This record gives sequence, C-alpha cells and structure tokens, in this order.
Amino acid sequence: MRKYRVVIEETVSETFEIEAASQEDAISAAIQEYNAGNFVVDSDNVEHRQISVIGDDGELSTEWVEF
Repeated sequence: MRKYRVVIEETVSETFEIEAASQEDAISAAIQEYNAGNFVVDSDNVEHRQISVIGDDGELSTEWVEF
C-alpha cells in the first residue's frame, strides 16, 4: 500500500442581516463584525465540498471530485 496526500476543500455560508447606508457600508460593517467574532459561519452549513490528490511535487495530481 502507498501513502497519499489528499486535500479537501469546503465552502460554507451563512446569511446575516445588517443595517447600513449603502452596500459598500454593509460589506465593511459585516467584515468588522466577522473579524470581531460576532458573525460566525456554522460549519454545518456546507454548500460545496471537493477532494483531490496531491502529488509528490505538491501540485494537484487529480481533478477535483465533488462529494
């Protein structure tokens, strides 16, 4: 048997409401809330996950596979 290194990538999402004067202000305020730990994305809300094998050169040696 050989050893393989695999990489797993997940995309999680969460929707938050925020009051702001503009979309730009909403993004800025949301980033501040996120950085302060007030907006926390729940790891149970996985939208997408994929896996690939990493070769000896550190590069992906397979295509991404959704699972």
